[in-house]
Amino acid sequence: MTKELLGEFIAQQRKLQGMTQKDLAARLHITDKAVSKWERGLSYPDVTLLEPLAEVFGLGVEELVACKEKEEEEAVTVLMDISKDSLRRQKLRSDSRLAGVLVLLVLTALLVLHITTIVRETRECTIFLTEQTGEGNYIYVEEEGHLLKLKCAPEVDFDEIAADNMVYRIVCRWDRRTHEGNASVCEKTDIAVLGTKMGQIGSAYILDTGFVREGFDPDAPKDALFGYKSVYCELKNCYPNPYGTGYLYTYVYYSYDRIEGEIVEKRLVEVEDCLGTRLKDFDGDGETELLVYTRWQEKPYLLYDWVNDAPEEIWLDEVPAEWQRIA
Repeated sequence: MTKELLGEFIAQQRKLQGMTQKDLAARLHITDKAVSKWERGLSYPDVTLLEPLAEVFGLGVEELVACKEKEEEEAVTVLMDISKDSLRRQKLRSDSRLAGVLVLLVLTALLVLHITTIVRETRECTIFLTEQTGEGNYIYVEEEGHLLKLKCAPEVDFDEIAADNMVYRIVCRWDRRTHEGNASVCEKTDIAVLGTKMGQIGSAYILDTGFVREGFDPDAPKDALFGYKSVYCELKNCYPNPYGTGYLYTYVYYSYDRIEGEIVEKRLVEVEDCLGTRLKDFDGDGETELLVYTRWQEKPYLLYDWVNDAPEEIWLDEVPAEWQRIA
């Protein structure tokens, strides 16, 4: 039994009863559009409507589905087809409701994720590092074992910002996952950070010339550090890394020479609270530089070179594999 044949039979019976599509719809408490679809062979009646529809026509359900001229076996087959069609439509309605619920849950989860990961705050802190790039001006501030990278808004006077001991008032918005965000306000206060580093006095050692450190390599640099033949390194502080593995150290490097019988000492560079250092001619200029392994995963490598009789900081986002720190 096809939808078309059943539709023709319903139309025939309706007309025999002297009813319009609207009259039949009213008897079944449905819309006349549904009756129209039946009679045009576009859909089956819902299985729950078969019995009241047959009663309207004075027929049995088996007569209705068999169109009065089919055998009982075929009537059962038609009834099964109608039931399958009704179940399919019910499933589509259920799937539609389920999809709506899932969309709502996803939107709710995204909203919760946004609320819990995006931080909007006003903080008073020191600036760890300033950076100017083609994409904008950035400041870095400390946040529980990380560096927050904050892009300054155009109205922020970047020339007045410095990585010093002064406290700044910063209005910012940042993401807990990426530790990046924006700073709409960055103003220097009248407060300066004072105090000492945690830890205890460690040890000291002397760096000799490149011949000793490089195992008599004839192509190795002939200096200990920054062109100086002899360098003294003092390990001042050592304490467990509060936000990760390993220990943090503070290194102070001095050069010393004997001039007219006197020891002349010169402080070259001090590196505070780092995971370690490495000495090597990294840029191939024949003089040894100092590579620092920082405690910040956002800025893991800092290279010190000697320029115009002073150390120059060069921040590196990546280094070759042979330079990387072995944990």
